[in-house]
Amino acid sequence: MTWVYALPIWVLAPLAVIVSSIVAMAGLHAFRTAIKRKQLIPHNDVAGAIFGIIGTVLAVGLSFMFINVWTQYVMASNVVQQEASAVADLHHLAGAFPPADRAKIQEGTDKYIQLVIEQEWPLMRNGGHSQAAYNAAYNVLGVITSLKPGSSEEIMLQSHALDAANAFLDDRRQRLHANDEGIPLLLWGVLIFIACMVLIFSYYFRVENPLEQHIMVAALASVIVVVMLLIAEFDYPFRGDVAVSPAAFQHAWNSLHHLEGGY
Repeated sequence: MTWVYALPIWVLAPLAVIVSSIVAMAGLHAFRTAIKRKQLIPHNDVAGAIFGIIGTVLAVGLSFMFINVWTQYVMASNVVQQEASAVADLHHLAGAFPPADRAKIQEGTDKYIQLVIEQEWPLMRNGGHSQAAYNAAYNVLGVITSLKPGSSEEIMLQSHALDAANAFLDDRRQRLHANDEGIPLLLWGVLIFIACMVLIFSYYFRVENPLEQHIMVAALASVIVVVMLLIAEFDYPFRGDVAVSPAAFQHAWNSLHHLEGGY
């Protein structure tokens, strides 16, 4: 469903409502033309119960999907904050190293933050990642592992630095994984099938005023499509108009370099 990110949400949402309404009303019109009036269901408790069951299955499925994508979205946002914090912690921790080592680590973390903001985030909007940011991250780790501590204090300092480096590398991997994994296509197919069954089944009920029934069917189709569109927008947390921003990294950069907006 990554095709939904091709258009801004403020364009896609009205377009989806209009198209789904037209399709639903056209289907109702064709159905009422093909099926004789006496074959429609004016009052039928059994049919109403079946319709309710199918509608409930659809509602539960959509609710489950929305809760899942929203949870993943929040988790992705938290991972970004943790990653930025770990990089900032390593930058601060480097201040306790000898001048030459301190410069290498701090220059490496600065470079990584810049690459993440300027290169990786735009690439992530299309499902990619920055090889340069990857190299910068592991160069920092390489600098730390190559240190030769000469005292117990330096050994402990190196250990803390390795913990911080491994923490932000782990968070980086989680961030990229979250940008690659979405709702399985099979699940989308099942819910779309159920939605079509709900819509088609609603055609069987007879409303005396045809215009009113067309409006009802259009409203039903619009609600289903809008909810699915909302789920798709949150499915990949680093894409689309509601994507997680690199604000945490920008705040970390501002804080490390004593600029406005840091904390």
